[in-house]
Amino acid sequence: MTKRVDVAVIIYGKPYNTIVAIKTLLDQSRQHIDKIYLSYEYQQPHNDWGGLHKIIDYFKEDPVEFVIHRPTYFLAPDTHDVERTRTDERYRQSIMFQYALEKTDKPYLCVIHNDLLFHRDMIGDMLAIYDRDPGLTGIGSIGQCWSCPASMFYTKRCTSTTMRQYVPSKQEAIALHRDNNTLRKALDIEVIESGRVHPLPECRLNEYCALINIDIYRANTLPIGDVGCYGGGWRGADMATVFFHDMFNRGFRFQHIVLEEYLTHAAFDDSGSGSAAYGKAERYWLSEQHAREYIDATYPRKAKFGANVWLSTKWDYAKRNAWLMAIHTVGFAKRLVGRS
Repeated sequence: MTKRVDVAVIIYGKPYNTIVAIKTLLDQSRQHIDKIYLSYEYQQPHNDWGGLHKIIDYFKEDPVEFVIHRPTYFLAPDTHDVERTRTDERYRQSIMFQYALEKTDKPYLCVIHNDLLFHRDMIGDMLAIYDRDPGLTGIGSIGQCWSCPASMFYTKRCTSTTMRQYVPSKQEAIALHRDNNTLRKALDIEVIESGRVHPLPECRLNEYCALINIDIYRANTLPIGDVGCYGGGWRGADMATVFFHDMFNRGFRFQHIVLEEYLTHAAFDDSGSGSAAYGKAERYWLSEQHAREYIDATYPRKAKFGANVWLSTKWDYAKRNAWLMAIHTVGFAKRLVGRS
């Protein structure tokens, strides 16, 4: 079987969760997957260093091929510098998932969060959809309905599968948001007032798990096209919302599937939200403990690591501190020169 999919994972903490995500994805869909791109952010939450080395060590006897990427910049979700994104490769490839989206040689890239637990062959079913409809741009969960006033949680005017039918005017969309207390009410109204009305501001191809058509993506997004990269914010409500809005309004199509039929998101965090642990250390470490316990209870290969991982982590940490010291030294020298 020809493998048609590469996978992209952003490693921002949660190494044990990440091992579970990769291991369970391979358990279900290995037959479709060639390479897995690991983008290891140079900032990590709660001082949890060494995650990349734990992941590589855990899979050292597995035939899976990893491509390691260390982004130059740690970018905020609201990336919006269009010209720099077009011309500065290192900056552009620091945007979430962009390195893999540019480097893969496969027709499809599966982007995933690092805290998923898979229980069915999602990629196989997504590929079957593409085989029936090769003109699709992306397949996954459409819409942040929990944050949208038109959704089933508020006024019940729109769903992930009917968003093409509900097309409000600008005035109607503003009134809808003003009348409902959603999570990003003020920001969503700003987005609508700027001219991005439909799809509504919270709508997107959700980035926690999606399969993207690479040929369509590259032809239309920066640096070749003029649509903002999938992983950027572009002054929208959230990452991927402006990408989704602009592509949709150019006639490109996306297919919604119910991801919960294939996976559990934040399986080891009782909040059900992968982002909650980043702000709360106790929740973060508890989630990691549960993920490690799952590995040890489920697989012959336990989540135990030797001196090589410890040494690699210490070396990484030392290099990072030296790099930060160099930056601060240069900055201090420039300030001194400016005063003279």
